[in-house]
Amino acid sequence: MNVYEFILILSSIIVGLGVAELFGGVVRVLRGELKAGALHAVWVTLIFIFQVQWLWASWELHGRGAWLFPEFILFIIGPIGYFMAAAMLFPARDYGESLDGHLLERRRPFFLLLALTTASLSASGWLVVNDPVGYQDLSRLLVIALYGVLAVTRRRSFHWVSSLSILGALLWFTYYFTFRVG
Repeated sequence: MNVYEFILILSSIIVGLGVAELFGGVVRVLRGELKAGALHAVWVTLIFIFQVQWLWASWELHGRGAWLFPEFILFIIGPIGYFMAAAMLFPARDYGESLDGHLLERRRPFFLLLALTTASLSASGWLVVNDPVGYQDLSRLLVIALYGVLAVTRRRSFHWVSSLSILGALLWFTYYFTFRVG
């Protein structure tokens, strides 16, 4: 077992906790404890894909030999941020209205957390993976700006268009760049 496989254990646990948060919330919807919302469902799907995508892409580092503790911390900020976003998607107690309302009420911390997580992915790419600044950083910068706007606006139409655009871009990226591992 190499060093990365030990690092992957903690990362996988954090991603697993985030996925469990999402599935636990979906079960609460299926039981009728919470009222489903279509916009909320898009974000549940996005956060799930973000988590799985992060874990899938992280295997790129499996051959890396030495790790420094600050690199490790920077590396796990991504799954920690996604776990926290997953935990914020569902209310702790029963919520009277649709989960879309819950998402819009909690939009500021939710989208700011996603913006910070996205920024950490670029920082991790530069400092841990040694990737040069590239097109992925430009796209992340645009997404960070979009998260900033989503954090301040309550306009459902803007949230819908933005959410579906992010979902479409993520599915396109996944199709073209991440169907292979190793």
